[in-house]
Amino acid sequence: MPDNLKKKFVSGIAWNIVDKLISQFGFLIVTLYLAKLIGPESFGLIGMLTIFMLLAESVVSSGFSQALVQRSADLTADDASTIFYVNLVYGLTIYGLLYFAAPLIAEFYGEAALTDISRLLFLIIIINSLAVVVRAQLTIRIDFRSQAIAGAFATVISSSIGLYLAISGYDYWSLVWMLILRSLVQTVSLWFFTRWLPSLVFNFDSFKSLFGFGSNLMLAGLVSTLVNNLYIALVGKYFNAASVGYFTQATNLTNFLSKFISSTMQGVSYPILTSIKQDSERLTAVFRKTLQLTMFISLPALVGFAAVARDFVELFLGSQWLPAVPIIQILCFARAITPISIVNMNILNAIGRSDLYLKVDLVKLPLTVGTLLVSVNFGVESVAIAVLINVLMSFLINSYFPGKLFGFGALNQLKAAKSYLLAAGVMFIVVKFVGFSGDWYWLPINIGVGAVVYFGVLLLFRDDVFLSLAYKLGKRFRF
Repeated sequence: MPDNLKKKFVSGIAWNIVDKLISQFGFLIVTLYLAKLIGPESFGLIGMLTIFMLLAESVVSSGFSQALVQRSADLTADDASTIFYVNLVYGLTIYGLLYFAAPLIAEFYGEAALTDISRLLFLIIIINSLAVVVRAQLTIRIDFRSQAIAGAFATVISSSIGLYLAISGYDYWSLVWMLILRSLVQTVSLWFFTRWLPSLVFNFDSFKSLFGFGSNLMLAGLVSTLVNNLYIALVGKYFNAASVGYFTQATNLTNFLSKFISSTMQGVSYPILTSIKQDSERLTAVFRKTLQLTMFISLPALVGFAAVARDFVELFLGSQWLPAVPIIQILCFARAITPISIVNMNILNAIGRSDLYLKVDLVKLPLTVGTLLVSVNFGVESVAIAVLINVLMSFLINSYFPGKLFGFGALNQLKAAKSYLLAAGVMFIVVKFVGFSGDWYWLPINIGVGAVVYFGVLLLFRDDVFLSLAYKLGKRFRF
């Protein structure tokens, strides 16, 4: 990878990590505390609306955001203004539909309170539609510093008000308002950093061109979101609000780690991959390196969390949340693989093959729906197992086209990951069955032991990625 790309890649990852640590990790900690205060049932009410929020968000931002980044070299002012108005119309239309559908959503789940909750919470869809273009512009510049600051500011403001409302006894409304304020403050901050205003132009040629690429991604995003989140809707339909709370919390925790890794790698690698899409050799080299680095990080992070899940839940959520532990552990193994699948899909978007992206997601849809419909008859944990099965099969499907186009398919990726898989397995056994539990201080000790075991095994295998990173860190800090 050339020096200028390396600098952009490293700088982008660094600021992306800062963003995740401050805004997302900080927000997760606050959400955990709120969950402890309001309990599984109230938390589950918000969880029931998750699939509708995510489906709406995928329509508003999935396609055109990546279309703008993919066209970064040739992007015009008319392109940006046109997509801004398109997204705004999408946001207003979807909110209007969901506003009038709110009573039906409440009836579907058998929870009357969801009518008022959803009508307020769904305002986030309109707010987020205003941020799509400005965020894409910052991503094109590989300006993750501004995005990190915006996210941190939004987290501090919204969390402070959310905590105040929760302590004052506002129950689930504290979480609703916290989510709305976070979205609003972040959107305003992104506009401030971008210093961009749309012109009064709607260019039909721009719309047609970007829609050709973006529509495939939009539909693929819609299918993917449905595939990945259908289980939450089914849990809400077939089980009580507390069960939804357990499942939603398990999903939030495991998704945080998984998305922390995948969004960091995707956010930085995608604009770089699009910038070198004409150079097949460099593109393949960056793709392989991104995959290796993703596996190096994701496997120990998620497998390690599965090993300490019980202690984590007792410490941060309390004993009322212990039924979520088995679900967390199962989903950890699923989400360890998810970032790798996302990298496989990311390369298709980078080379402009959103049609292949869509085909892959459509193939997975009937498989996912079938396994989930069967699993709901056997309990909440069975649904989690169905998610794990779907993720494993999705990896095989997602890696098909990268294997065909770049010669680095599922088998080669598993070979590249064998040392990480073995090291993560040894780490899990040591921490889960040899580690101590009880007092709070055992949690960081067990995490430390797990890290030593993982890196120790990689050292024995003389893993290239680990040795390269260790050498660079040693050189920087003069070890």
